[in-house]
Amino acid sequence: MAKNPGVFERFPASTVLIFNLVNLSVFACGIYLLYLIWPVLAVLFAVYIAAMESMVYREGCRNCWYYGKRCMSGRGCLAKMFMKKGDPKKFSEKDVSAKAFIPSSLISVVPVIAGIYLFLQGFDFVLLGIGVWPIIVMFLGNPVIYGELSCPHCKQSELGCPVSEFFMKKAKKKK
Repeated sequence: MAKNPGVFERFPASTVLIFNLVNLSVFACGIYLLYLIWPVLAVLFAVYIAAMESMVYREGCRNCWYYGKRCMSGRGCLAKMFMKKGDPKKFSEKDVSAKAFIPSSLISVVPVIAGIYLFLQGFDFVLLGIGVWPIIVMFLGNPVIYGELSCPHCKQSELGCPVSEFFMKKAKKKK
């Protein structure tokens, strides 16, 4: 495979910032909307987010080429602080389908369901916007973040990344 001149050894800080601001905004929407329903739900949702993030570090970051380096999310740098390096071969062995994204998709779906519930209690433009934002991110933001800003510039993508293969197939179909 020819070396891609657009591959980053270290992702630009702007990509890391965009990725994290978008993700944190979705987390905040869910926590806020669930808090309005019942504060305990907000706490449970925050715990679920933490568990999903932990899984990403355990199954992905510790085995990734960017372990100890600045990847598109910045997790590569953080992974080195919290866990030992894993086996890079394990990174590309995982099979990723749309079904594999269900647990992480719940982070976007739950706020939408909470938003619908609250919307049915009484119309509010702010709640409508907060409830719709995660869906916008899921269907418009993620394809841009992964299909344009991340995967095409990722060294791990060149070495073998099932997530990249999933998103790049989707990106190629659009062209």
